[in-house]
Amino acid sequence: MKDSENVDTFYNRVVGLINQLKSHGEAIEDGRVVEIKIRSLPPRFENLVVTLEEHTDMSIFTIDELQASLINHEHRLNRTQTSLEGAFAAQSSISRGRGRERNNFKGRGRSSSRGGRGRNPANVGGKGDN
Repeated sequence: MKDSENVDTFYNRVVGLINQLKSHGEAIEDGRVVEIKIRSLPPRFENLVVTLEEHTDMSIFTIDELQASLINHEHRLNRTQTSLEGAFAAQSSISRGRGRERNNFKGRGRSSSRGGRGRNPANVGGKGDN
């Protein structure tokens, strides 16, 4: 499978090759097809491959089950990528100064000019408002 190729395209290509082999009299079992497909996956599917190999009886695992697992994993990768892109876009807009008031102050908290505890002579002892 090519890195830029999606799971559906890969599946169709493999099934086409398998059908060609079968039409020439080659006997290929589903277990062998699953094994070939797993070995030809790019590194982005490595976590899925390890999980399948450790927790699945590969002797009864079908091509359709593998296809469903690959599609689900691909969708999860795409959602993660979309979430990361959104997070980076938000971080980028924050670092450019959006969302801040003038003079790069966030506008949170109290200051002496807005009723906060400033240099009020009645408040020199540091006791606060009583």
